[in-house]
Amino acid sequence: MASSDEGAELRLVSSIRYKFASVSGDEKKLSDALHSQLVPLLDKAGSQHKAVRDAAFQAFISANNFVKPMGVALPVAALVGQYKKTSSPMVKQLDLNLIKQGILRLDQPKRRELLPAVLRGISKETSTASAAGFFNIFLRLLLEIKVPGRGSNEDLTLRDDIGLSDSADASYIARWLGKLFLLRQDLALATEEELEGKLLASLSGLSREDIAFLRSNNPHAWRPGTPNSLSLPECKIKAVHFLASGAFADYERHIPMICAAGSTDSRITSVADDVLKRSNVDLENRDVAQSLYRAHRSFPAAQRIQILKLLSKSTVACSFENEIVETVKQDFDLASNDNPSVLGLEALRLSKALLAFLGWVARNSSAVNKTGHGMGPTLVFILKDYILRQGWPEPTPRGNQSQMQDEQRLRANAYETIGILARGGHFEHKSKDSLLKWLFDSLVSDPTLDIVVYIESALSSLMGLFKPTTSTENRDLEILLLEYMTLPERPGRRTARHVAARFANNCLPYSNIKARWINIIALGAGSSERRDVLEEGQRGLDPWWATKLNPDDALVLPDWTKLAQTFFEIRSEENDESQMAVDQTSQYKLFHDGYLHAFPIAIRYVRQILFLTALNWDKFEVDWEPQLEKNLQNSLETRSSVRKYFETANQESILIILNAALDGLRDHPDLGAEEYVSCLAEILSFAPSATIISSLSARTPELLPVIKSNNQKARQLASKVFGILAPWNSQSATHVSQLRTFIESCHEPSASQSAEYQGSLACLGNYFSRGVYYGKFKPQDVSDHAQFLYETFTSAMKWGSTDIKNAALGSISLLWTANIHFPQNDADLADTLDYLASLSVSGNEKAISALGRLTIPSLADVSGSENDPVTKIMDKLFELSEIKRTEVHFATGEAIACAIARWDSEAVQLSLDVEPSGCGISDIVDALGKRPSRIDATLEKLIGDCKTTKPSLLKASGIWLFCVIQYCSHLPEIQSRLRQCQVAFMRLLAARDELVQETASRGLALVYEKGDQSLKGDLVKDLVASFTGNKTELKVDEDTELFDAGAIPTGEGKSITSYKDIISLANEVGDQSLIYRFMALATNAATWTARSAFGRFGLSNILSDAELDPKIYPKLYRYRFDPNSNVRRSMDDIWKAVVKDQTIVMNTHFDAILNDLLKSILDGREWRVREASCAAIAELIYGQPFLKYEKYYSDIWRVALRVLDDQKTSVRAAASKLCLGLSKTLVSQLQENNSSTSARAMIAQVLPFLLSDKGIENSVQDVKYLSIKTILDVVKNGGDALKPFIPAIVTHSLGLLSTIEPEAINYYYQRVSEEDREGLDKLRSNAVTRSPMFECIVDCLRFVDEGAMKELAPQLVSTIRSAIGMQTKIGCAEVLSILALRHSILLPPYNATFLKVMETQILDRNHETNKAYARSSAYLLRSASLETRDRFTARLLDLYFGAEDDTRRQKIADAVLAVAKISPDAFIDLEARLLPFAYFAKHDTDEYVSEEFEAVWGQHAGGSHTVKRFVDEIIQLVSRGLNTSKWALQHGAALTIASTIAALSSAVGKDGQFADADLQKIWPVLDKSLSLKTFKGKEKLVAAYPLFVLHGKTLWHTSSVLAAQMKKIAMREAKRNNDEYRPYAFRALADFSGAREDLNMYAEVVTIVSDYLKPDNEAHKVTELERKTTDAALKAVMTAHNRRRLRETPSAVLEEVATTAEGARQAISLSKDTWFTSVADIMNQAAGSEVSADSTTSIVATRWFRLLVADENEVMLENQRSGRAKALGAFVKAWRKGVFGPAGEQRPLREEMEQKLKAMVEAERSLDVQKLLSQDIQELVA
Repeated sequence: MASSDEGAELRLVSSIRYKFASVSGDEKKLSDALHSQLVPLLDKAGSQHKAVRDAAFQAFISANNFVKPMGVALPVAALVGQYKKTSSPMVKQLDLNLIKQGILRLDQPKRRELLPAVLRGISKETSTASAAGFFNIFLRLLLEIKVPGRGSNEDLTLRDDIGLSDSADASYIARWLGKLFLLRQDLALATEEELEGKLLASLSGLSREDIAFLRSNNPHAWRPGTPNSLSLPECKIKAVHFLASGAFADYERHIPMICAAGSTDSRITSVADDVLKRSNVDLENRDVAQSLYRAHRSFPAAQRIQILKLLSKSTVACSFENEIVETVKQDFDLASNDNPSVLGLEALRLSKALLAFLGWVARNSSAVNKTGHGMGPTLVFILKDYILRQGWPEPTPRGNQSQMQDEQRLRANAYETIGILARGGHFEHKSKDSLLKWLFDSLVSDPTLDIVVYIESALSSLMGLFKPTTSTENRDLEILLLEYMTLPERPGRRTARHVAARFANNCLPYSNIKARWINIIALGAGSSERRDVLEEGQRGLDPWWATKLNPDDALVLPDWTKLAQTFFEIRSEENDESQMAVDQTSQYKLFHDGYLHAFPIAIRYVRQILFLTALNWDKFEVDWEPQLEKNLQNSLETRSSVRKYFETANQESILIILNAALDGLRDHPDLGAEEYVSCLAEILSFAPSATIISSLSARTPELLPVIKSNNQKARQLASKVFGILAPWNSQSATHVSQLRTFIESCHEPSASQSAEYQGSLACLGNYFSRGVYYGKFKPQDVSDHAQFLYETFTSAMKWGSTDIKNAALGSISLLWTANIHFPQNDADLADTLDYLASLSVSGNEKAISALGRLTIPSLADVSGSENDPVTKIMDKLFELSEIKRTEVHFATGEAIACAIARWDSEAVQLSLDVEPSGCGISDIVDALGKRPSRIDATLEKLIGDCKTTKPSLLKASGIWLFCVIQYCSHLPEIQSRLRQCQVAFMRLLAARDELVQETASRGLALVYEKGDQSLKGDLVKDLVASFTGNKTELKVDEDTELFDAGAIPTGEGKSITSYKDIISLANEVGDQSLIYRFMALATNAATWTARSAFGRFGLSNILSDAELDPKIYPKLYRYRFDPNSNVRRSMDDIWKAVVKDQTIVMNTHFDAILNDLLKSILDGREWRVREASCAAIAELIYGQPFLKYEKYYSDIWRVALRVLDDQKTSVRAAASKLCLGLSKTLVSQLQENNSSTSARAMIAQVLPFLLSDKGIENSVQDVKYLSIKTILDVVKNGGDALKPFIPAIVTHSLGLLSTIEPEAINYYYQRVSEEDREGLDKLRSNAVTRSPMFECIVDCLRFVDEGAMKELAPQLVSTIRSAIGMQTKIGCAEVLSILALRHSILLPPYNATFLKVMETQILDRNHETNKAYARSSAYLLRSASLETRDRFTARLLDLYFGAEDDTRRQKIADAVLAVAKISPDAFIDLEARLLPFAYFAKHDTDEYVSEEFEAVWGQHAGGSHTVKRFVDEIIQLVSRGLNTSKWALQHGAALTIASTIAALSSAVGKDGQFADADLQKIWPVLDKSLSLKTFKGKEKLVAAYPLFVLHGKTLWHTSSVLAAQMKKIAMREAKRNNDEYRPYAFRALADFSGAREDLNMYAEVVTIVSDYLKPDNEAHKVTELERKTTDAALKAVMTAHNRRRLRETPSAVLEEVATTAEGARQAISLSKDTWFTSVADIMNQAAGSEVSADSTTSIVATRWFRLLVADENEVMLENQRSGRAKALGAFVKAWRKGVFGPAGEQRPLREEMEQKLKAMVEAERSLDVQKLLSQDIQELVA
């Protein structure tokens, strides 16, 4: 049976083979046989029988030979089917071989039909070789398919239609197409030997096997010119369009599109970039991220850049630590290692993308790795190496300036990225320190200022890493920071002090002494230092700032003892080389020359830390320094605490500080004397005498120079320190004597002596007073000195200057306070009182203080006398009530306290700055105590005066009473009268003077503070009674004016007060009883302006039981926002008093309040009501849930925008704040959750209103702009909630684009030239798309869906049609473009409508507008249906041919060019119409139109073959143009047909013939074109005419009528009477006669041109046009001979031409170049003749020779001589060949020629010409 099967199969094979052989001579029969028998034959090649297989293979060889002719059609579809089904490798191979041949013979439709069969199951191929071959077949078919436009219906069904429904097939094709994009031309063409080297030289992303696959194992598969080869660029372009189609899902083409995006061909990258932008591949998918990293490892640099861009959008990609590190290493090695494989711009782009990716990783790695990323250090050091490779610290210059700038930006980004990466990394201590030091070195050494900013940023980011936890880490950081803090600045090295100081402040604890030293260095340079360094130094020393830097940690102050020992360490005699170098001007190690200015700063800082430590201060506010100074000066408790601390503190360290201050005062007084003496004065005031003061007393003389200083403060402090130290100095008597001697010597000190005089007085006063306090001597022991000082005082009062008087007053006051002196008699006392009183009245506070101190001495008390000194002094003090200065009254109050309580007064005790002892305590402090009777009498007087109606006395009494209580409240006499004082202060609250009110308020607080618990309770009861009882009454009527006139203006010329406002308030409510209730409140509470009083006593609860009409709340709430501060303050206080729980009241009466405010804001006749209402509404709704005021929301906007146009500026400002508040609330709500119910409700209410004539269409500019701003904010944050409003927002915004343009631009636009307008239009057009309004439109369009589009489309069409302003039109165009780009899937239902509108809009008269609409039309065509595209482009043609002027055609040109550039796919679909149209229109007579269409043709056409392809369509357009009545179109049509003929001539070659069909179509339009009158450019047409005749012999050869007509046309054109046109017509006539070998037109041509061979003028007078005409005429007579006759009887033709030439000598002299060239041509043609002439024609030769050598001397130019030599050469050749008869029989002519030629050689200057002539001679004699 098997044998039977084998035989049958063999017979079948033999039969088929025989059949093929029998029909092999007939291609059609063979094709039919192949279709029926080839597949069965090949099937036998897979037979199980070897004999059958062999026979089948032999049959295949025979058949393969038979099918070689291209006319044989193979059954390709059947072969593909067999290939898919068979499992036999042999059959597959044979099928593949035949399929490759057969595909080339299929027409395009059949090829397209074949593609689905090829693609189905293509991924299942197991044989690599077969798969490669089949993929090659797919590529060939791919070139033939027409990829539909993206988003079209055809595109959506393409996947199934084309055979890729199986995802495995689609992935397979996508993967290999991706590799195709990686295949470079050099790899595609490389030989097997070259391939390995090329793969090693640069990354390609392909393996050797991949390349073999793509080349189908054939190195010539992609080689241009090789038969059946493919074009790699063409395949790639088609492949990217195919990949972008609906045949592939996004995930399938993701990596292949990345491959395409890295292409160098913009046609590929533009498509790939667009697909990647639209891709919905989830970059947060770990598998996707992993695939990107895998691809990155093998891809070239360009593709790596694309991958890095995608990875920089994926958060999950930041979690692949190993992959990230490997990626960074690979890319930096590619671009910046020692032998980079990527160079130039690509290297920069790769580095830029890589740094952007690293920045993304640094910012987002913490989001995916909460514990920090371990790759940080590795990446940081890779980046560091990258910077080092660039050159460090100064980058090595590379490339041009632009490249260097790019590298600088990359370097800057690298530094910045180092900082960001390091911030979240885990570094070892040494690595961290090394990195920090390197960055500091970079900072000080990098020469580029722009990069320094990024280095500082990196260092700032590193601060979070440095929180030292061990002593070693602390020490290393301190050393490093000190190194750069002290690094001197010099050329080429900048300072790093600012960053070092910041590190010290942020990374080292506040208690770190080295860190504080760094801060002191930062401040030490003073004004010469940079401001940022000074600020950082100041912050570092500020403990409050330290609490802000580390708010979670308790602040630990530095140890002041260590500070003192460290800062003020004295250098040893022998310099230690390991220590800092010091100079010779400072004995302190740290303060050499460069840091001397830091010495006073260090002194001050150590002093502050000392006092803070003494007070155990742990709560710091921003104003802690003034608080500290105030407590030290005014708090006895604080002073006592400090004194106690100093007793137990480290005395040695205190002495170090004080000695340092004295050293500074002695050695460098000019650098901070005031700081030094301040330190001495403050510390010594609390220092123990025995240990500190006595130790320092020996240095008292060092203070004496300072008392001469012109610095008054330094002088006063120095005298104070002198007084503290001198009594303990054994040489004090000498110093006192010196001071007294100086004073005695200066009876009237000069200006130069004044300072020393004042200082001497102060020193003596301080010395004697402190000596008495110390108990060193008693007051009576120094009476002589005291009397001297008193006399000096009296003298100073008489003649002294103000400064001397003040010094004298201070000195004598010290003595009186210490009980040292008192006026000895009444006369002296009277004089003293007069002096002091006169100065006191003038406001001298020292004199007032002296009056108080004058009452302290014991001699001031004279019992039983009514006129005792104290009484007189008190009277003088009380007389000062008329003084208006407040400060004076406080000084007077202090003096009164001194007078009545003496040393029992805190005012006196606070002035004590030493520790009294011995008799200083017993005889002064204890002995000179209070005067009880004086206290009672004074209190009685002051309380009584608080009832007076005299304003000045009322004010003074209140302040004096306050001072007495402040300084003497601890005395029983005061305590017993506190309740009376409280009543007095309550009464003062009703005073008109705000200062009195403030004093009363503070007085009440002071009374409460100083009383005991029972007293506090009684005081509160009295206070409540005064508010709720009827003890106090105040009667007013409507005319009562409690404030000064004009103090509270209404704007209507009247004055009001807060009390009248209360009355008005009651009237508004309608309850007259409220007038009396609020009058009682006003009497006691409305004038309480100090919030502290309310806070201390809880007055908000006093009136909580009052029964109030609810109507009062809306009115009272509004008055709280009155423009007048007094009214506002009063009403606010009343509100607080009557509203116990504001939340409850506001919730209860919210609607009532808001309704009242909305009514008042519009109905209020007074501007203050409208202003207050605006402010009140803003406050009322702030922070409230939207649902609470939702129903009022539109009304609030309505009234706010209405008042925004108020005539009052302040009302407009208030309305603006309200609107901004509403806008901010709305935007905040949207930012938090734009999909919430509240957000949607707010938008639903506000947007319709803002989009109405009340908002953005309002005629008021302020209203309009605020509405616009609000809409912009809403759109920016609205999200999906905007969808219902998108149509309205977009259309309104488009309208606003024109109206919001500044009027000045329109004014300028109307007054500039047309050319300037075009430039201005470009600027205005660019401004449209960059404006906030257009950004708003773009934001809206992001959320367009099908529903929104349905409403938007008709409104947008309406807006386009009605738009007037240029900006609106451009905006409309851009909206259409955006919709087409971003929402193409939504456009198909509306494309036809939009494009219909565009048909008119592209004709807009404004150039920028029409170009914008042209662009949008092109974008719309991308997704339009084929029918819509056809209709639109047909309309373009109609508009073009119907255009009445050039401008209209320019608009059409813009539209077509836009389609060509923007929508190439659509253009290709429409190329049958648009390419011929572009070809026609590029010959338009308008230059602009021609250039635009030339660009279209150049982009999409392939040259002359494209013309040949569309010749029918072009002829139709030409005919259409010729049939119009418009000259421009007729001329353009004529030029088009001329160009068409030239292109076809180029396509068919010199001797080729046009197709008959083309000839039949061209001739009618050519004939009609030639019949047109002459026009500019017709010369091209007439030049093309001979070409048509030459290539159209089949047309005229068989028609004598047509042939005659053609001759007639040629003659007609040559005879046209147009001087410009004539030369071209002559040349065309000559070419025509040359092309028509059937005609001998020579005589006729000569007749026509003969008149122009003899110019009328002399040569030098011939015009250029005449010269050209003569040249053309000469050319005509030389070339118009009949070519056939020349070949048959050359001598006759040459004789005829010679005769003509002899009559045209003038023409020859004018056109020598033409003459010689023409002679050479005709002689060469004659030489080609095989006919020999007889000897009778020798005379013709002689004539020609003599014509050639005639006028030899006139042939001046070398090119003419060269042309003559060539013409002579051609003549000699023709002569020798026998054209003029046998050469041997013409010996005389030969000799003549030889002789002449030799003479010419001798006369010739040019070697080239000599060479030509010599060659002629050789030819002649050969």
